[in-house]
Amino acid sequence: MKVSIQRAFGIAFAGVVLGLGAITARAASEPASVDRNVFIPMRDGIRLATDLYMPAAQERVRLPTVLIRTPYNKSFRTPAKVTSLELIEYFTERGYVVAVQDKRGRFASEGVYVLSGGDADDGYDTVDWLVRQPWSNGAVGSYGCSYVGDTQIFMAQTKHPGLKAMIPQAAGSSVGSLGGYYRYFGARTGGVSGWAPLMGWFAERGQKTMPRLSADLPHDEYNANAAMWKFTREVTVDLRRAWHHLPMIEALRSQGMATTDFEDTISKPATDPYWASLPYMKEDYTSDVPTLFINSWYDFGADMTMLQFNHFRQHSVSQRSRDNQYVIMSPHTHCTFEREAAEHTLVGQREVGDTRFDYRDAYLTWFDAWLKEDPKAQRRIKEWSRIRYFEVGRNKWRSASEWPVRGVADQSYFLDGDGRANGLLGDGKLARAVPTGAVTSDTFVYDPSNPVPSLGGSFCASCVGLPDSPAGAVDQRAVEMRGDVLVYTSDVLTKELNVTGEPRVVLHVSSDVVDTDFTVKLIDVQPDGRAFNVLDGILRARYRQGQHQEVWMRAGQTYELTIPLGATSNVFLKGHRIRLEIASSNFPTYERNLNLGGVNVAQTTWAVARNTVHHSPTLRSRLILPVLQ
Repeated sequence: MKVSIQRAFGIAFAGVVLGLGAITARAASEPASVDRNVFIPMRDGIRLATDLYMPAAQERVRLPTVLIRTPYNKSFRTPAKVTSLELIEYFTERGYVVAVQDKRGRFASEGVYVLSGGDADDGYDTVDWLVRQPWSNGAVGSYGCSYVGDTQIFMAQTKHPGLKAMIPQAAGSSVGSLGGYYRYFGARTGGVSGWAPLMGWFAERGQKTMPRLSADLPHDEYNANAAMWKFTREVTVDLRRAWHHLPMIEALRSQGMATTDFEDTISKPATDPYWASLPYMKEDYTSDVPTLFINSWYDFGADMTMLQFNHFRQHSVSQRSRDNQYVIMSPHTHCTFEREAAEHTLVGQREVGDTRFDYRDAYLTWFDAWLKEDPKAQRRIKEWSRIRYFEVGRNKWRSASEWPVRGVADQSYFLDGDGRANGLLGDGKLARAVPTGAVTSDTFVYDPSNPVPSLGGSFCASCVGLPDSPAGAVDQRAVEMRGDVLVYTSDVLTKELNVTGEPRVVLHVSSDVVDTDFTVKLIDVQPDGRAFNVLDGILRARYRQGQHQEVWMRAGQTYELTIPLGATSNVFLKGHRIRLEIASSNFPTYERNLNLGGVNVAQTTWAVARNTVHHSPTLRSRLILPVLQ
């Protein structure tokens, strides 16, 4: 069914558009058109519903296509997850067909939905159909954020020759076992499942059974409130109650939710064949497509974006692809880099200055170069730096040619003190010198029934589903007053310290339980005392030798743990201090370890743990910072 974009926008999305901001005035004199629910056949006979937005007055002209594949309903778009209506119009006005498709098993598309399932082959088959249309010039580019970015990474490994360029945004959730991270939908860090963000996502967006939208229904007569919101949960989920439910595997079902992929996602071991059946990035992943990666430092997948960037540069099958991988890294939270960029930007509670960047110009230049083979656009790309990133602290955009950034060297800050680092008022220190005293340790009690509460961080705020759970940088002092949080703080810096790269923490620990978690936070302490989180990490002790095996702890023994903190560019300014927090929980961002060993998500009881961090001339627990000289 073909209707004008203006009519479709004006009627079907009237209520929605008001929430997204007004659509800009059309540059074309004639309205573009949209073909609703074009069913594209896949190789197994399943048909995927696709809306085709066509530019105006383009008869007898072959056009490139921008493809957006989404699980979030092609007929209801938001800036955070797919794209705004205004952005679709932006592309069509500039001579692009925009194809927006419901992925397999979602909304108007046929088939059975599985989290990440089918996205490689379905992406290939969709591109194959698009390039064979009489209006196509044979070139397809892909675009989108979060899961919509993941679908691009999944599709790229099939290497369809018609896929000429990609712009995956916040697409780190497509990493599987690559690099030994075992991230799978971004759901695991250090062997620990994400909890509130993951649960919130599945509660609202993860149903296995979706309403089917009739292809015969006139789209401009759609009742947005009655039909488009039908995809949301049919039961009211009390997320706070679900967070604390035991066993964890029944957390959503206990709220009346139908079965989702949530249960498999939190329970399947990292090496389970289940994961191998899905198209996540593994060590043997290859692709052959120029890619413009976009992400943010306060996004949960920032480090995975840099991992993908390097992997594409090193393992693309053609030199053309290897030479055309680029990254833009903002300071924002999940998928907010464009709509929240401003002259005076807050990321959480932290002021980071002018973060504006002309993303639209970058998108258009990228697609014009690869889909239209525009010489001017191609010359502009050759002038780009491989990496453009925002330096928090100095609050400026910077450029680099590689990651890690050239000129970075590790500096260690050693944990020190007299054994009373519990809480902000304790004696924990971060020092450049190795401790010279006798063996010293700091002990705290971790009770899973009273976990350390999360404050800010790098998670999907819209997934949590609660207005009082902001992502980004948040003052940590309230958490630091707890006795089950060890706090180590440096002296006041006499000169700035540019930390650009991927910090890590090495801890020497012991415990009186067979398994527990260790969490860490890197904090930038302002001169006025505010303590803003920069990065956080977690490691389940059983996975200290790799997430492919479980090795239990024994009482009285000390173990070395290395905990990655992710990726950032944060300048600790003169007059600031560096702080490291250590605990055994960061809840509800991460699931609680019940300290019993075995299958954590299936257990209904817990043990209280006494956990110890050792620091001495021989047991050198330390924070390792990549410092740009």
